[in-house]
Amino acid sequence: MKKLALLFLVVFSTALSAQEVGIKFSKDSLLSDALSQAKKEGKLVFIDCYTTWCGPCKHLAKEIFPQREVGDFYNSHFINLSFDMEKGEGLKIQRKYAVKAYPTLLFLNAEGETVHVGLGSMPASAFIELGKTALDDTRNVLSISKKMKAGDKSIQTLMLYLKANHYAADADALITEYFKTATDDEKLSQDAWQLFKEYITDIDNDQFQYFLKHRPAYEQKYGKTEVDNKIIYSFGYYQQKYKDNPTKAASVKSIDPVLYSKFLIMRDFMVASYEQRSNKTDKAKWADYIAKAKPYVVLDNVQPMDINNICWNIYENYRTFNDIATLKLAKEWEEKAHNALPNNHPINDTYAHILFDLGFVKEAIEHEALAIKGATEEKSDKDLKFYNDEVERFKKAQ
Repeated sequence: MKKLALLFLVVFSTALSAQEVGIKFSKDSLLSDALSQAKKEGKLVFIDCYTTWCGPCKHLAKEIFPQREVGDFYNSHFINLSFDMEKGEGLKIQRKYAVKAYPTLLFLNAEGETVHVGLGSMPASAFIELGKTALDDTRNVLSISKKMKAGDKSIQTLMLYLKANHYAADADALITEYFKTATDDEKLSQDAWQLFKEYITDIDNDQFQYFLKHRPAYEQKYGKTEVDNKIIYSFGYYQQKYKDNPTKAASVKSIDPVLYSKFLIMRDFMVASYEQRSNKTDKAKWADYIAKAKPYVVLDNVQPMDINNICWNIYENYRTFNDIATLKLAKEWEEKAHNALPNNHPINDTYAHILFDLGFVKEAIEHEALAIKGATEEKSDKDLKFYNDEVERFKKAQ
């Protein structure tokens, strides 16, 4: 009997311990109560600002918040709250703190001031680092804002301010002020290049025009590929800006006709990709997707993982149209991705599945084994389980 009681206690304790893993969110239904608790305990308040329809919010809640290391850190340093921004107390928080995107990860002091802000889903390590930044009085939004108000307008402080303050209403004015007063050497500096790359997308902007005028100097310092990518990205912004004026939107072709043609290939593929994924049984959409993919995959700036994503999409959908010819094409494309990243486990897995369906069973097993090896080294347990199950399926077909 004693053994049974002891066993019960062990099982109960283990279950209880499992329940305590991850972030413990406060039961407070009012922010004011949590702020009072934060003042008593000398902590900050962390608020997960989510909506029910937000995919990245669900990912955080399901995959990140329950992790032990995440819980250990956040439970030690914060009073943790989670509110739906579209109802009840969440609506008040959304209005007061001008929450505009989801998930917003909000850190407040006991006075209710914004100390720091994070945006979007992220890995556990980045989420913990976000919390550390919120606790750091030299790096969080509140401290950097105070520096700016005290007159520190250095580019280093400006970059910290912009990175930490996603909703900065004065961002455009501050960036414009910096570039107006910067010297030619300062405009070509690494910090200024990062500021320009990350925050100026409008070709009509004075600094963008300066960049185009001095393009050879930027190419010499930062490389033609990086400069080209910046211009291509800005073509997309310009298209959106003048979507009701096609002539004006197309006027940027004169900047670089070759890059503009590359941009059109990328744009048309993205549109076709969205249409196909939204209409997976539409044969015409499928044909258009493949047609637009052909010039896209051979672009020199397309990354191996982009090719991998296309090939996996083909693998998942070719059966709907009995399109073996396109699966054979995907094999060629995936081989290109594999040659670029031979040890990448998602690429090896995709290649293995395509090979298997085309009858190359031995080769499929070999590449799935490489996927298993890569996932084991990266400790990617979720992928590892899938790969192990699949390699067993492949072996049964031998």
